[in-house]
Amino acid sequence: MISVDKVSAGEGYRFVLSPNCSISWRQLLAFYLLTCVVALAVGLFFTLQGLWLVLPFSGIEMLALGSGLYFTSRKVYRREVITLDRSYTRIEKGVQKVDQCWEFQTPWVRVVDVRHDGLRARRKLAIGMSGESVEVGSFLTNWEKDALAFQLKDCIIRV
Repeated sequence: MISVDKVSAGEGYRFVLSPNCSISWRQLLAFYLLTCVVALAVGLFFTLQGLWLVLPFSGIEMLALGSGLYFTSRKVYRREVITLDRSYTRIEKGVQKVDQCWEFQTPWVRVVDVRHDGLRARRKLAIGMSGESVEVGSFLTNWEKDALAFQLKDCIIRV
């Protein structure tokens, strides 16, 4: 998902890139808890029937499901923020805080769009200057990368 804002202090633009998220954190927790209740009920039913090994394996299953959901949902909350102004272009990447940051001089910045052969091949979109480049929007679809490349080029010209 791409959102573009005009920076209030002076002329500049801010692009916020994030992966598409089909479920919120609260909904994910509700799903996980409901699944745990069902697994516990099934495990207890079989335990009362004399098949006591079902309950511990049911618990291990829920632990594996919970950890898988957690690590998957962490990737959904990644953000990439690209800020363009007259003098500098800043790229920030992270989850809930800035983990990596790059800064380029805007007059020398260029958008690098690498297209691979093939109908379903993933594209690589990068922002760079003087041989150094940073890939942006690796989680975006190809048509979203098209829109982002067009908007970035347009904003770089305007600034």
